[in-house]
Amino acid sequence: MNTKRILFGLATCLVLVAAASCTPNTAEDDQLYEQSLDKTKVTKKI
Repeated sequence: MNTKRILFGLATCLVLVAAASCTPNTAEDDQLYEQSLDKTKVTKKI
């Protein structure tokens, strides 16, 4: 019973670590979405 809990806990930790590390560097991905907006070219439509 106690061994099952330890193995289940280790398996849970491994799954969480694997899920957290599967995403690559998100700072590089954010550059794709960061775009500047020229506010002088924006017109307000009424």
